[in-house]
Amino acid sequence: MMRLFVGIPVPADIAKDLYPIARAIRGLDAQTPENMHLTLKFIGEVEDRHVAACIDAALMSVAFDVFDLKVAGLNMFGTDKKARILWAAVQNQPLLGQLAGRVESSLLACDDLAGQLEARKFTPHITLGRNRTAHRAVVEQAVVDHADVTSRAFQVDHFCLYQSISTHEGPVYQIMAEYGAESEMPTDGQDKKAEHEAAFADIDFSKGPEM
Repeated sequence: MMRLFVGIPVPADIAKDLYPIARAIRGLDAQTPENMHLTLKFIGEVEDRHVAACIDAALMSVAFDVFDLKVAGLNMFGTDKKARILWAAVQNQPLLGQLAGRVESSLLACDDLAGQLEARKFTPHITLGRNRTAHRAVVEQAVVDHADVTSRAFQVDHFCLYQSISTHEGPVYQIMAEYGAESEMPTDGQDKKAEHEAAFADIDFSKGPEM
């Protein structure tokens, strides 16, 4: 069994610069730089190798053009009483929304997945921290204090299929496969197919999620 999602990795230098923001807030579990990403689509639990293969084939069919992204400010998810997640926003980029839509459409074509995918509006964000005990006002103040946070522009020329692995120190996000833009695709698709099949070869789907 695997817990999967599709996302765009955040460059290491940008993730390292963002990390101290959440780390400084007591009661917030900061996302480690190695785990930072921008989610395109959450998939959830996959219990069957056939479904995993369908996901991989669907994502390999997604065509998109290379584009740039740039961090621009902070925000949060939550209720009137509690902040749940502190996150970094990105500058408006229509090609990002287009990519997210194509990823979702490709996954909906997998019959075994269509019923479990969440119908949720795409909100581009990079999770910086998940709240345990921090007061909402403290998280709100962080959003205000870092309203001008930004980053260098970084190029998005691929996206990834991630596996979320639960550990005693928190979740670890492992890249299972990468999918390039049209201009980045190899001429021989068979090599890429073999590489992706190898990524799933050692998964024992009879077991529960890794701990």
